[in-house]
Amino acid sequence: MNCQICQRETPEHYLEKHHLVPKAKHGASLDSIIVCKNCGDILHQLFTNKELAKEYNTLDKILKNEKIKKWVKWIQNKPNDFSVCMKRKK
Repeated sequence: MNCQICQRETPEHYLEKHHLVPKAKHGASLDSIIVCKNCGDILHQLFTNKELAKEYNTLDKILKNEKIKKWVKWIQNKPNDFSVCMKRKK
């Protein structure tokens, strides 16, 4: 299966559900996309839950963000099981 952000084919155990509106902001599990762990981590590194809920609540809006475009360009050349260690915002 491919990550819906970076489009890399990713092992199933490395995929996760990303709620387009974070659960902390009362998002529904039906409104979600499947992403690799790296892309899920970068979303939460770049954006607060409030920003995700209000500004980046669709895949299209996420993919149009310049920081995400830059990220995708960089991560697409990495192996499918490549892992980036990132600390999340507090």
